[in-house]
This record gives sequence, C-alpha cells and structure tokens, in this order.
Amino acid sequence: MTIDPRQARTSAALRAALVRLLADRPLAAVSVAELCREAGVHRTTFYKHALGVDEFAVTMLTDEIDAIAAIGADIATEADAARVYHASTRRLLEWLAGRRDLYRALLESSARGALHAALSDSLRRRAHIALEKLAEAGVRDAPRSPRDRDEAAAFIAGGLVGVMDVWIREDDTDAAAAEARIFRLMPEWWPGVH
Repeated sequence: MTIDPRQARTSAALRAALVRLLADRPLAAVSVAELCREAGVHRTTFYKHALGVDEFAVTMLTDEIDAIAAIGADIATEADAARVYHASTRRLLEWLAGRRDLYRALLESSARGALHAALSDSLRRRAHIALEKLAEAGVRDAPRSPRDRDEAAAFIAGGLVGVMDVWIREDDTDAAAAEARIFRLMPEWWPGVH
C-alpha cells in the first residue's frame, strides 16, 4: 500500500509536534487545536488521521513499535531465530528508552487502556509470526497447532507489554540488561534463553 506523500508529511509534522508538546505537559493538556498549531496543519486535516489527541498518540506509538518489531530476515535455524529476536527486542527497548516521555505520558493518561490494547494486538501479531518461523525452523517444543500458537502469542505479547510498562516507568535505559531479563522470562523452548 502506497502512502500519499502529503499525508506522510502531515503525519510526521503531527508526530514531531506531539513529542515537543509532551516534553513539558501531560497528554490530557494537549488539545487538537494546540497540536495543529504546533504542527502547522489545519484541524480538518488532523481529523483525517484521528478523532482526538489520545487516539493519535496511541496510533503513533503503536505504528512505530510495529515497524521496529518487524522481522524481515529469513530464519532457517534455531541460532538464526535467537539472533534475530534478540536483536529485534534490543532495538525495541533502545527505541522505547528514547521515547520514554511519550510512553509515560500515555500510561498516565486516559489512553492507557487503549495503549495496552493496541500494543498487545501489535505484539501478538508479531509473536504469532515469530512462532510460525520458529516452527518452520524446527525449534523443538515450539507451538505447532493454531490454538497453541494463538495462546503462546497472547501470553508472550501480554508479558512483553507488562515488562515494557515496568521498565519505562523507571529511569533505567540499559536496553541490553532489560533484554536479558525479558529472555529469562520467555518459555524454555524459546531459542537463546537457556
């Protein structure tokens, strides 16, 4: 799907404006009018992107996380899987450390529930893809049936969202240490955990 260049520029301007505004105020204090002024876009244009600031912020964060969590590499072996998923998790944590203010602002707003639901959905889709790749790579004990994969993906995504919440509320920015802790919590059959 091709994105209209004007829409992409508008979205980028709104995203940058929101990050600037959240540097000194809570999300609840940012109005659509203020966000549009800061971004240099009309309110009618904003409403083509979202119904409100909370929705825009949640979509912004989850879109970015979804892009960062994407796995493009072929995974042929268990060693490939361990390398690829550790690197993806580290990238996600490093990115979160840089977006800590935005994530915290959303956690402390009325958008918290929507954020959790959107992140869980995004990370569950990514976990499901990972589980399929692990099964294809012959990882022993990786879930094989659709139901087992669905349950494992939901479990992994929910756990990751929970760990992200805990980590982001602290001032710890050591993504490598956080990654190691996350993989110690993963199921025993997940590559590279034991």
